[in-house]
Amino acid sequence: MYLDEGSALTIEKEEKKTQRKPVSFILALHNHQPVGNLPEVFAAAFENAYAPFVEVLKRYPSLKVVLHYSGSLLDWIEKNEPSFLISLRELVEKGQVELMGGGYYEPILPVIPDSDKKGQILKLSRYLKNRLGTEVSGAWLAERIWEPHLARPLFEAGIRYVVVDDAHFQEIGMKSEELLGYYITEEEGCPLKIFPISEKLRYLIPFEKIEETKEFLGSLASKSPGSLAVLADDGEKFGVWPGTHKHVYEEGWLENFFQMLTDNEDWIKTTTFSEYIKSYPPRDRVYLPAASYREMKQWAGGYWRNFLVRYPESNRMHKKMLAVRKRLPQVTRKRARQKARDFIWAAQCNCAYWHGVFGGLYLNFLRAAVYENLIKAENIIVRELHPRDNWLEIKVEDRDYDGFQEIILNNEYYGLLLSPNLGGSLWELSYRPAAVNLLDTLTRRKETYHDDLLKQEIIKNNGNESSNVNNGVKTIHKRFAVKEDGLQDFLVYDRYPRGALLDHFLPPETDLDSFSRGTFTETGDFLLQPYKAEIERLQGKVTVSFQRRGAVDKGELLLRKKIFLETSSQSIKIEYNLQNTGEKELPFKFGSEFNLAFLSGDSPERYYHIPGRALGETHLAGRGEEEEVEELMIFDEWRKLEVALRFSPAARVWRFPIETVSQSEGGLERVYQQSVIVPNWDLTLGSGADSNFNIELCINS
Repeated sequence: MYLDEGSALTIEKEEKKTQRKPVSFILALHNHQPVGNLPEVFAAAFENAYAPFVEVLKRYPSLKVVLHYSGSLLDWIEKNEPSFLISLRELVEKGQVELMGGGYYEPILPVIPDSDKKGQILKLSRYLKNRLGTEVSGAWLAERIWEPHLARPLFEAGIRYVVVDDAHFQEIGMKSEELLGYYITEEEGCPLKIFPISEKLRYLIPFEKIEETKEFLGSLASKSPGSLAVLADDGEKFGVWPGTHKHVYEEGWLENFFQMLTDNEDWIKTTTFSEYIKSYPPRDRVYLPAASYREMKQWAGGYWRNFLVRYPESNRMHKKMLAVRKRLPQVTRKRARQKARDFIWAAQCNCAYWHGVFGGLYLNFLRAAVYENLIKAENIIVRELHPRDNWLEIKVEDRDYDGFQEIILNNEYYGLLLSPNLGGSLWELSYRPAAVNLLDTLTRRKETYHDDLLKQEIIKNNGNESSNVNNGVKTIHKRFAVKEDGLQDFLVYDRYPRGALLDHFLPPETDLDSFSRGTFTETGDFLLQPYKAEIERLQGKVTVSFQRRGAVDKGELLLRKKIFLETSSQSIKIEYNLQNTGEKELPFKFGSEFNLAFLSGDSPERYYHIPGRALGETHLAGRGEEEEVEELMIFDEWRKLEVALRFSPAARVWRFPIETVSQSEGGLERVYQQSVIVPNWDLTLGSGADSNFNIELCINS
C-alpha cells in the first residue's frame, strides 16, 4: 500500500499464476506539425498517419494507448477534419485513450519564460478539457528535452508526470534493469513523476518484425512484478516517415501488432501512464541532469542549447522572441495583450530553432513563421505605445547576449538590428506591414551528413551503387537517401555569416564566380571587424554612423558608413565614404553585400527587375552580373512585396542564390535560403583621395 496525492491505493497480488509474469506496456504517440508548415504537409500527415492509426485502434477495443497532439496540429484538425475530434473523444470516454498535454505550440520548455511554460501548458489543457472532455495530468516534453528546473513550473501548471528517454537515466549511471517503472523527482518541493522510454522499443517499433517486440517484452516478464515497458515516440513513424504508410497499414503491420497484443493479453497488459501510477508506486527518487534523447545529443553536441551557439540564426530568433516577450507587459489593453501573447507563443514552436534528421532550421518557411508571429506581436506592442504613425525608437543593448551591444531602430515600417562589433552590419530587416524579416538568412555550413553524401558519391563513381538502395523500411536515423542527383556540387561553405551591409575590399580581378563560391581574397581588414559607432537623433530622424581605420592591401584606409532612418519613411539610406589615409595608391573593388530572403528561388511570383533591361535569369535562384545599375527591384507577388535598391553612382551588381544541402525525412535536399546582391565599384584611390557611394533601400507592399 502506498499514498499518492492523498489517495491510499492497494496493489493486489496475482491470484492466478501464469507461465509468464505480466508485464505492463504503454504505447504513447506524439503527433505534431509545426507552426508555419505547409498546408499540404498537414493534410498528408493526417491522411497517412493520424487518421488511419485511430481507425485501426477502434477495431481493438481492449487495447489502451496514450496520444498527444500539439495545439498547432489540433488547430488544423479542428478546422479541416473536425469529425476526427469526435472519434477521438469517443475513445477517451471509453477509457481506451489517455491524452497527454504539454506546451500548446510545442516549445522547448527550458528556453522560454516560466510564465510562458505554464501559460502554454494551461492553454492546451483547457483545449483538451473543452473539446475532448478530459483532464490531463501528463505533459509531452518537446524533443524530450529535460532540465531539472522544469519540475516546478510543470507542477504549478497541473502536470503530474512526464516521459523522457532512458538515456536521461543512463546519464547518472542507471542500468536498463532499473528502468522498468517510473521515478519521482522534485524542484523546490514540487513533485513530478518521470517515466523512462525504451530506446530498444523505439528502434523495434514499427520497423522490425513483431516477434522481436514480443520477445523483448517476454524478457521483461521475468523481471520484478509490475515491470513496465514504454514506447513514447513520434506518431509520424506510423505513416509519414518514408515507406511507413505502406508497411504499417497497407501491409498490415499495425493490425498484426495490435492482434499480437490482443492475443497475449494474459501477460502483456496495455495500460496508460495514469492507470499505471494508480497501481504501482515510484521505484525511487531521482534527479536527472539536463538531457535529451541520444540522437539529439549527437546533433546538438551534447546539450540542446548548443544550437543557439552553433547557429547564430537560431540565437537571433530566440533573442528576438525574448526581447518582444519582455515588452508584453507594456500593453495595457487585455484583449490586445492576449493576442500579442499568443503570437509570441506561436513563435516559440521549437522546430525552426534546430535541426537533426528533419529540415528544421534549414526550412526557410518555418523560420519565416517564427518572425511573422514575432513581428505581429511587436506590431501590437508598438502601436499600443505609439498610437500615431510618426514615431521612432532607438535602443542600445546586448540583444544576442554575446557581450557586445547592438543598435535597434524601430519605426512604423521597419525593425533594424545593427552590430557595431560586426562591421556596422545589419542583421534584422523587418518590414512591419507584411510581418516579414528579409534578413531571415542562413549561412552555408559543413554538416556531418555532407560526409555521408561524399562517401556515397565515391561508391557510385567506383561502380557500386548497392549501398544507396533502401532495402525495406528503416528508421530515418539509419536511412540514407538523396532527393536529386549532383547535390555534392552544392556543398559550398561560407567563410563568414550572411547578413547585410557587409563591407568587402577585393582585388580588382575578383569576379562573380569566385565571390559566389567563396574562393576570393579579402584584401581589407574591414569585413565583420569592430567599427566605432555614434548615434545622432534629430527631429524625426536618426543617423547611425560607423567608422573604422584599417588596412587595404598594405595601405591605409578610413571607412565611414552612415545609416539614416526617418520616423514615417519607408526608405533606408546608406552613405559610404572611403578615404585613402596612407601614402600608397590603392586599387581595389569595393562592395556592400546584402542577403535578402524571399522563401523561393524558382517561383515565377518572385523575380528580379532592372528598369529598361531584359535579364537573362529573372528568378531569384538565378545568377547574373549587370553593369551600370542605378536601380534593382525584387518583386514578391506572393507576399505582395516590392523591394528596391538604388545606387549612386551606378554600380556593377552581382546576384546569386544561397542554397543549402540539408536533411529531411525524405533524404538530403537542396533548399533555397536567400539571394545575395552585391553592388560593387572599381576604385583607385591616390594618397588622400576619397570616394562616396549612396545606397537606398525601399520596401513597399
